[in-house]
Amino acid sequence: MSSYRLKSKVPPLIPEEYDIEKLDPSLNGQSMQSLANEFQVNGKNFRQLFLAKYGLEYIADYFENRHHECRIVTHPKKTNTCYEKAELLGEWSPLNVIKALYFECPDTGALYAVVTPETGCFIDRLQVKSALRLPLETNLKKASNLPKGMNFGTCSPFILESDASFCGGRVKKILFDRETLVLKRHERTLDDFSYGTDHRFSIQMNYYNCYDMLKGKFSDLISDEELLTLSFKETFMRNRGRIKITYEFNSLSYRISSFINGIHGNGEISIVNDHVDELDLPEILAQPKRHE
Repeated sequence: MSSYRLKSKVPPLIPEEYDIEKLDPSLNGQSMQSLANEFQVNGKNFRQLFLAKYGLEYIADYFENRHHECRIVTHPKKTNTCYEKAELLGEWSPLNVIKALYFECPDTGALYAVVTPETGCFIDRLQVKSALRLPLETNLKKASNLPKGMNFGTCSPFILESDASFCGGRVKKILFDRETLVLKRHERTLDDFSYGTDHRFSIQMNYYNCYDMLKGKFSDLISDEELLTLSFKETFMRNRGRIKITYEFNSLSYRISSFINGIHGNGEISIVNDHVDELDLPEILAQPKRHE
């Protein structure tokens, strides 16, 4: 019961008799691995148990009568970063864990979200400004206040209508990466998204299906743009028949990240990973280095 798959035609649960905190082995102290058990629930129960308290029933509305997969996953401990989530999910690549970064413009109070896989590189804010058609001098900083029903460590693209700018809210744009949408739609993988305010829960669906669902509900507020560009420095050394090539990536596209992930670990390898989340850093450290 650590994974709750949405199925339209399964016998109903009685939520009043189903205490998830007591019965779920990932939550009740047994610390079962995040995907150790699976339970199928119908649309009504899916809404009641997981979505209604956040006002996110529209997620079930989209998936209930489609042949796309959607499930809720419970975790034995709280997570804040994509790397923590990937570790709890077992053999999952961070490329299948999606982060939603919220930026705000202090001058207007507008919020902008960037939704991408975890490639390991920080988001280039100049590229974000370009995608948003904002002047380069625009001050875009880490959001100090988030939309309703989320907190830092559970940021997601799943907003309420009241948060949308066309309803008087602060969220003006939610951006998805264009290349990733094309590739994920073809791969049909499940991707893990945070949602709500409980750090022990996540929701899994395909990245493209997430975009398609939100686009259908929020229209022009949702956009696909070129966000994950490829930017790196290369050092090539040849000495006595041996070649040493060193790359330092400032920005990674999803395609190249997938390639690196595919060959990762096939040779002698040493790994250093600080697991730092970019929005936890002071503003000055999160800015990309620019060479004159």
